[in-house]
Amino acid sequence: MKKIILHTCVLTGLALAASGSALAESVTLKLGWADVNPNSAASAVTGPFTPADTLGLKVQKQTTLFFSAATDISSNVELELALGVPPKHDGTLVILKPSGVPGSVAALDGQVLSRVRQVAPTLFANYKFGDSASQLRPFVGVGLNFTRFDQTESTAVNDAMNGGPTTIKLKDSFGPAFQLGASYKLGGPWSLNGSWSTARVQTKLMTNTLGIVRTSEILFHPSVFVLAVGYSF
Repeated sequence: MKKIILHTCVLTGLALAASGSALAESVTLKLGWADVNPNSAASAVTGPFTPADTLGLKVQKQTTLFFSAATDISSNVELELALGVPPKHDGTLVILKPSGVPGSVAALDGQVLSRVRQVAPTLFANYKFGDSASQLRPFVGVGLNFTRFDQTESTAVNDAMNGGPTTIKLKDSFGPAFQLGASYKLGGPWSLNGSWSTARVQTKLMTNTLGIVRTSEILFHPSVFVLAVGYSF
């Protein structure tokens, strides 16, 4: 069901962009750079042979290529489908209570345990201030984010700490999203665009080591800074 909703969202956004000339004033394509800081907060890992309240996880920031398609539906409102090359994030070990684990485990604090790719298309409805003749147009947007976690990888450090080869799985997430930014006309169809966005992303991490399952709840409030060049037609 989630895949159907995602595909519908993506196809709707692309269809709007492709038919912008018939439905609205213009279509804007953006291409640039995004800095993604997950701002993760994870509960302590629970499961067999895992001391309570001792082990946590932090997801590290990453940069990636950003692109989006936006179409005007009025002089001040646009729909924007924000995409990008899905970044792959490192998950590092956090020792919550060093006294609760052997010294050899405590010494692993900060080591990379996993690598996970996040695919996170977001559909925004943006309100643009000013009018079409304005050179600088600030905007604010609200929308819906879908995040899928795939291409999971357990590192050798994680396998050794857990006692064998480990597989990793994270649940998909739907949540509200928000952004604010501005667009500055450079001349002709070109513009320079900057924005900050966030979303509510909640998932459950599940690891399996030779049948031993361990879990952690993770909440993200990512900060995504984007700098992009836009082309309108």
